[in-house]
Amino acid sequence: MATELALTEVAADVFELRLPIPFEDGLVNVFLFPDGDEADLVDCGMNTDESVDAIHAAVRHVGAKRIRRLVVTHIHPDHYGAAGVFAGPGLADLYLHRLEVPLVYPRYVELEHLVSEVHTYLLVNGVPEDEAQVMSNSQRALSEIVKPAVPAVQLEGAETLEVGRRRLRVEWTPGHSPGHICLYDESDKLLLAGDHMLPELSPNIGLHPQSTPDPLHEYLDGLKRLAGYEPRLILPAHGRPFTEASKRVSALLAHHKRRLEQIAAIASHGERSAWAVALELWGLRDNPYEKRAALQEGLAHLQALAVEGRVKKFVTPTSVRWRG
Repeated sequence: MATELALTEVAADVFELRLPIPFEDGLVNVFLFPDGDEADLVDCGMNTDESVDAIHAAVRHVGAKRIRRLVVTHIHPDHYGAAGVFAGPGLADLYLHRLEVPLVYPRYVELEHLVSEVHTYLLVNGVPEDEAQVMSNSQRALSEIVKPAVPAVQLEGAETLEVGRRRLRVEWTPGHSPGHICLYDESDKLLLAGDHMLPELSPNIGLHPQSTPDPLHEYLDGLKRLAGYEPRLILPAHGRPFTEASKRVSALLAHHKRRLEQIAAIASHGERSAWAVALELWGLRDNPYEKRAALQEGLAHLQALAVEGRVKKFVTPTSVRWRG
């Protein structure tokens, strides 16, 4: 059963369950922490029959009868999608950072205002009308794989949570999402890293209508802070467990430094929209999600450069332009 479920005990009383998703590397890792008849769950995959059935089977496999707490690292569909299945009245208590809470309703329930806001954001950043229409409407499909739940506890960071038989400290790590959190077991130096620190991928760090104003600097600061803890084992949401956090953080810092230099060089050749910068750097992608991710990533780096005073940002009601 464990093999069929892709269920593995990756640390003492910490079980990793790998669930299928249609993006990233094709899998998301969620984590079960058994405690007698109950178990706590970190992240819950998408709201699909396959994922939900796998979680129920995994709970039974670790000897538990119910999920007591659901801690969600952030509200992207592969982490939060099945929250409404497992959390709510009579079910598990949902723990979520308070900056994620106001993002749920416009993103997954009442989409029209956000779709309109994203459409305007795309246009002012240089996306042609036909592309902007497709890219803004792509958001609608995500609501089909997400069943929201109201959090029982809104986190801020620095809380100590009882998760399974462990005590985990909440580490607020914005950047990939405003209220992204990691969980750290100081006694075992075990880090549940969510999408913040991945072994092979670099998570999308984007500036967009629901992001914080300077997500790249926040993301890089969070990486340095977690590396300073010197965790012995990192459990990421995508990819395999890994060690040597400082080495991985150094690689991610170097990656973003190179990206900043590339974008600064492009901006130095004349005033451009973020869309023009993204096209020059990455080319035109076919997938609307990839197009948005590229634009958002380019904008996050441009904003960081503007904060540092290395590029100038010019804004009007109808356009945002950048020049080195």
